[in-house]
Amino acid sequence: MLSVVIRDYDVKDFRDIVEIDAEAFGNRNPVYDTYVYVTFGSDLIVADTGGKVVGYIALMDLGKDAKIISFAVKKEFRRKGIGTKLLKTAIERCKQRGKERILLEVRVSNTVAQRLYKKNGFKIVDVIPNYYNDGEDAYLMALDLNVQ
Repeated sequence: MLSVVIRDYDVKDFRDIVEIDAEAFGNRNPVYDTYVYVTFGSDLIVADTGGKVVGYIALMDLGKDAKIISFAVKKEFRRKGIGTKLLKTAIERCKQRGKERILLEVRVSNTVAQRLYKKNGFKIVDVIPNYYNDGEDAYLMALDLNVQ
């Protein structure tokens, strides 16, 4: 069985997160993206398998709400429960901080991610037309922490 520790980001994790971001999101600038997560995010939580980061979730504080600004797991570690552990940790952290909602955007075509979010209580609250650079729409999803 795979041993995974969910913990806070450490500066030594930067390169691993860049690699995961590049694999998951391709054509973006993963070094700049990771810099944004570290600099502007309120939390950067990682999944560590013996010193190697294989997934992360980045949160941004929006006052009474929090927003998931990025979330990815390395391809070979997907479907092993790592994404669920990261998401549940992020949800618990937001509850502890008194947040009312967690927001995120997800590609309309990304049904795998949508299933994970829905399984954890998120609901689609809006469609954002042409949200992504390639013109694809996004669903705005929200988790109301006051009803849990």
